[in-house]
Amino acid sequence: MAKLTLSTGSNRGDRATLLNRAANLLESRIGPIVYRSPVRETAAWGLPDQADFLNQILVIDTRRPCRGSELVPELHRLLDVTQAIELELGRTREVHWGPRTVDIDLIFVDDLRYEDARLSLPHPWWRHRLFVTELLPEDPRFLPPYSR
Repeated sequence: MAKLTLSTGSNRGDRATLLNRAANLLESRIGPIVYRSPVRETAAWGLPDQADFLNQILVIDTRRPCRGSELVPELHRLLDVTQAIELELGRTREVHWGPRTVDIDLIFVDDLRYEDARLSLPHPWWRHRLFVTELLPEDPRFLPPYSR
């Protein structure tokens, strides 16, 4: 099983409820949540002139391996699942980095370093988002060594 680290955020609608619904859907569709950070309110990143976000970090056991010949299909499946949940919870993509009901970013998948046209791992901006670095678990079992 791979460990998937996600950042979740919301700055439209009932932010706390949307984050909770996203976590429940992620758990039902990907696997058990093994770490759930506290929720933190943060200023918007990328396009600062908008409402503040509620953010949370989740680490999920994916129940599926993410190596060998299954690597690319599994990474794209994980991305597809997260984007489907965003849409289900009302996300629209009208303005780049604009307001959104739910944003789910893949931050790490185990210690993989991977890039293609759809996906970069680790997430290219994870170190620039303080809520990500501050909310990551301290337990090294949950994170790749390069994350600290």
